[in-house]
Amino acid sequence: MNPNHTNRRNFLKLALAGGGALAVPGLLSACAASNTSSGGGATSASSKGAFTLPSDINAKWPKLSSTEVVLAGFGGETYQVRHQRVFDQFSKLSGAKVVDAPWDYGKFLNMVDSASPEWDAIDFDGYSTVALIQSGKAPAKLADWVRRCDLVDQAYQDYAAGSYAYSVVLGWSSSLKEAPKNWADFFDTKKFPGKRAFPKSIYAGTVEIALMADGVSKDNLYPLDFDRAFRKLDQIKGDLVFYDSYAQGQQYIVQGSATMVAIANSRMIQLKKDGKGDFTYEQAVLYPWGAFPITKNAKHADAVNALIDTMSHPAVQAEVARSLYLGPTVSAAFDLLSADEKALQPNSDENKAKAAVVNTEVAAKQDGEYVKRFFDWVGK
Repeated sequence: MNPNHTNRRNFLKLALAGGGALAVPGLLSACAASNTSSGGGATSASSKGAFTLPSDINAKWPKLSSTEVVLAGFGGETYQVRHQRVFDQFSKLSGAKVVDAPWDYGKFLNMVDSASPEWDAIDFDGYSTVALIQSGKAPAKLADWVRRCDLVDQAYQDYAAGSYAYSVVLGWSSSLKEAPKNWADFFDTKKFPGKRAFPKSIYAGTVEIALMADGVSKDNLYPLDFDRAFRKLDQIKGDLVFYDSYAQGQQYIVQGSATMVAIANSRMIQLKKDGKGDFTYEQAVLYPWGAFPITKNAKHADAVNALIDTMSHPAVQAEVARSLYLGPTVSAAFDLLSADEKALQPNSDENKAKAAVVNTEVAAKQDGEYVKRFFDWVGK
């Protein structure tokens, strides 16, 4: 689990108690890039050979004067891979070192329109970015020369680029004699005995899972019916083993404490490759795009725009997908992936067709209630 996770949860509780108007972002995204030991959602594949930034990467950049860019992210293995594959090369090319800052939602909220922000950008999920815009605290628009990501909702392409897609999937232990097919099977403890590993601090996707298990079509989930979802979750609560980190969720499967798990796609890909389990993209809860929103008065505006432009290049998007199992938000990146690599991506055409795709705008409006209802339910 990200070390800032507890602080963020307390911040969310305080914001909700104070009647804050701003919708709060998904904790799944907050954990999507921590390291393996601390429980992030993304783990790296072994990349084959060196990756070199494309020669046209800086074709539209103006002359850059900044010598650094400060990015709030999740650290750990995912960001080590980002530095090794992309950031270090970017720094040599641009002259701007990528400086990591620890992810903190409340801190970013306070500095997004500050006159002198400490950070230039943050790793954010899509509906959190939409919530900022809806609340009147919109981040800075991307420079005109920054590549846009065509898989981002069109209304937000001027604010959101360079990011990725991810899914919450149904995974299971290799000890199961029969593979479950959907979330209804996850809730069927007679047909599939054993405990289920379920997130305790990572709430995103949980309500959608319950609704699909209760018979709601994956294409008809929004707006979310919280009462129905939590009635369904109550039915299985005694069979759940709650985890605080993705690493812990994985461990429950490996050690036999649970036979099934609701977890990030990247974590189940890792377990499958290790021969410890399997998973399905059927009824996966797909978060289709994210963002690296820029603070309005970013000190290194030129460099942060250049970094996001770099991360939006199809070749870079493909490398991130290949190395970290985070789906591209640029359609051209899929053309650079092999068939096997494409099959692993949560938002490939085939896997997206199986998934419940999060309605970003509706999710932004409902997220405040989502987090309050979920943590109240967990705490009962």
